[in-house]
Amino acid sequence: MAAMLNDKRFYQAFALGVALVFVALSIGSALTKRPWSDEGWFASPAFNLSRNGVMGTLVLEPAQAEWLKGIDRHTYWTVPLHLVTQAGWYEIFGFGLLQMRTLSMMFGLVGLLSWYVIMKALSGSEKVALATLTLLAFDYVYVSGSSFGRMDLMCATLGFAALASYLWFRERNLPLAILISHSLVAASGMTHFLGILHLAGLLFFTLYFDRTRLSWRHVPVAAVPYMIGATGWGLYILQSPDDFFAQFSGNAANSGRLSGFSAPLTAFKAEIAKRYLVAFGLGPRSAGHTGPIMLKILILVAYVMGIIGVVASRRIRQHKGYRALLILTGLYFLIMTILDGQKLAWYLVHIIPLYTAILVVWLQWCWHNRFVPRWMIVLGVCGFVSIQLGGLLYRMKLNTYQKSYAPAVDFLKRNSNENTLVMGTADLGFGLGFDSNLVDDYQLGYRSGKKPDIFVIEEVYEEAISGNKTHRPQLYYHVMRTLQDEYRLVYDQNFYKVYAHQKHKSVGGS
Repeated sequence: MAAMLNDKRFYQAFALGVALVFVALSIGSALTKRPWSDEGWFASPAFNLSRNGVMGTLVLEPAQAEWLKGIDRHTYWTVPLHLVTQAGWYEIFGFGLLQMRTLSMMFGLVGLLSWYVIMKALSGSEKVALATLTLLAFDYVYVSGSSFGRMDLMCATLGFAALASYLWFRERNLPLAILISHSLVAASGMTHFLGILHLAGLLFFTLYFDRTRLSWRHVPVAAVPYMIGATGWGLYILQSPDDFFAQFSGNAANSGRLSGFSAPLTAFKAEIAKRYLVAFGLGPRSAGHTGPIMLKILILVAYVMGIIGVVASRRIRQHKGYRALLILTGLYFLIMTILDGQKLAWYLVHIIPLYTAILVVWLQWCWHNRFVPRWMIVLGVCGFVSIQLGGLLYRMKLNTYQKSYAPAVDFLKRNSNENTLVMGTADLGFGLGFDSNLVDDYQLGYRSGKKPDIFVIEEVYEEAISGNKTHRPQLYYHVMRTLQDEYRLVYDQNFYKVYAHQKHKSVGGS
């Protein structure tokens, strides 16, 4: 047994097995989870770029907000690398929801490898690195992000790969380490604004490990990737600077991302309540969250225990690599707290791997020092993995794609044609087609004046419409009055309500 545990081939085979399980979980989740509006928003410009060579988001109604100016011509409200990467991916594998989600899965695999390299470098232990990879491969948040068509996994993975490449090359060739790592960080920043997390992490690693080796000649080496990225993005912006300013500044203002600077204590409270407690089962339940979700709080408890255990152990704190990991985690938490006013649970993929790594470090210390009986550690790890795996398998069993989304799309297809104007969330494009007559406008033509033949409401629209009752009552009453006076409910199943215009007589009831 001891010989097997010291055999490098055993670790390679084990890592491969874990990777295959991760792929199976990600694909299973991707196939059974109904699409979300964000996925439609980000798929539309990539589809249009791949199909027509223009990166406009045709599915969104530009008239519904001033900051969406020119959105049908250029997509400026988000940085472009994820959209461009999608377009290339679709050129190779074709377009579809599964293709979009498997792109995230591929980055998830690279993220696992990156954390193996990071922890091998920080700990000097193959076992610690492999344990980190294993727990992360079963992590509910990480697998969910790897089966979701947003840019979060791509952004996070490029950042983790930057840290891993720096640690890998720094002793062999420092200029090369700087060039590769900053190229990856620049790409991360061109994928999502939270790439700034990984820029801060890379600068910290550089100063922490190599401040005595740095010189001014390294500055232009690090600057080159950012100059290339800024030039490419700048050329795209110059196609329509007015549209860029409207969209980018409007999105920043509406998201309230930087509100933490003016009220850091409030930001900290919101970080815990709106991000962590919601993500780990103690937030308000939505229609998509069923089952014993409160068990997820035990996962958060485990992470907190790991952090407390590492901080409390002087021997761990004195370890140079583990001290770097602990400081890096604090840095990421601080930046996310201050810079991200939205507090979206999706962004946890940027910091969950750090919590996982810290937990592994603490468990290893407990194991070697017999802080608790080893059978308790084994039982605890099994329980930790079981809760995460159980949550993933339960969501697959719900199969909201086949039981909710597919029937609604099938009903729409049977009761519409190429001339039917359908108004609903952008994710319907995966079923109806992004080149169809689909418009995403929860305002029901309040500003555009459009009257759709079919209006589809699910929880995204319900929340958006009801949210205007207090802040923009005229918009709220426009939607409710129009539905009451001019539309009839013809479908009401599993999250989806379909309203047909009185003049659209071809639609039957469900």
